[in-house]
Amino acid sequence: MKILLLDDTRKRRNELVDAMQKKHYEVEACYSSNNFMQAIDKQKVNLVLIDMDSWNKSKAIFSRFGIAKKLETLPILFYNASMNFSILHDRPRHGKDRILFKPTEVDAIVANILEIR
Repeated sequence: MKILLLDDTRKRRNELVDAMQKKHYEVEACYSSNNFMQAIDKQKVNLVLIDMDSWNKSKAIFSRFGIAKKLETLPILFYNASMNFSILHDRPRHGKDRILFKPTEVDAIVANILEIR
């Protein structure tokens, strides 16, 4: 399984990558909006992990380039979401989407990947 990760917090991103690689997942880790947008266009992935704090910092850029629309067919695990979050604008909810509310632990994220598979 190939996973695309967006998280601009280095420590958590590294912890997630290590934890997912131990489960034998292939991970493309993105630290910036530019890095994430390039990966979406170049990578074929099975699942996307999005830290909502990172997403929200670049929401205007993502909206301008229709990034949510490009993620339409992929399940997304949203983590560190606010309690009122339910869906990305311009993207219908995928049947396998998961939302984990703040604060989200690395173990909880990895456990939810297993459920999505």
